[in-house]
Amino acid sequence: MEQPIQIAVVQASFRNGDVSYNVNRMRKMIEQIKADHPHMRFIVFPELSATGYYLSADIKEVAEEQNGTIFRQFRKTASENNLYVAYGYVERGIAGEIYNSVQLIDPFGNTLANYRKIHLTPLEKEIFSSGSEAVAVQTDIGKIGLMICWDLAFPELARALALQGADLLIAPAAWERPYDGSFLKFGMARAIDNTVYVAAPNHIGQSENLSFFGKSVIYSPDGTAMVSAEGDEEGTLVAELDYKKRNEIKKSFFTMLEERRTDIY
Repeated sequence: MEQPIQIAVVQASFRNGDVSYNVNRMRKMIEQIKADHPHMRFIVFPELSATGYYLSADIKEVAEEQNGTIFRQFRKTASENNLYVAYGYVERGIAGEIYNSVQLIDPFGNTLANYRKIHLTPLEKEIFSSGSEAVAVQTDIGKIGLMICWDLAFPELARALALQGADLLIAPAAWERPYDGSFLKFGMARAIDNTVYVAAPNHIGQSENLSFFGKSVIYSPDGTAMVSAEGDEEGTLVAELDYKKRNEIKKSFFTMLEERRTDIY
């Protein structure tokens, strides 16, 4: 791809359990971002943005199947605005199990990928089942690898996605105080480790006993923060992904993927 690709991450707060409010608000955000940035191609929302991030047992009540009401609303908005959209939601599996998931929709309103969070925190394990598949999908804006929040702490998953050919890793998050330093370091490391773009939108506000710090960020393949939120104010971060530049730096200094010693490790 010769032309840079414009993407955005949204930093905001969401109401716990109020799916109708969250989805309607997110759809309005999509429309406004597209109006402000006519060349926008991809918008990424935080972890469990459609449902709110909370760890009470009643979060199961807002769970729905992959092709449920939430999906049907976002597919309409994605197609109307000619955008790729990724959002977090509580997914109900075939056997009734509950997953912390992210769904990626293309500009035609089709599901391209549905990723179930693999690495759950101790409290999340009381609510959710763990995913079991690393997901990367080819699109006309590059190959996108999907992660969620705490997944950023595990270099093995990011590397697996990079080896599948991912150009961009998205990591919707609900990362809480006081661990902002870890959040930023993990995201930077996953970008520079694999010479990929990393887009990590985070929640703001309060949810039960959790306080989210924001600091959403998009990293370049050399680990530099292209755009970042200074704190916990609501807003949208916009960046352009230049795959030509990425390929150039992969052939100059950042040659780690080519120089791996797979005969040893």
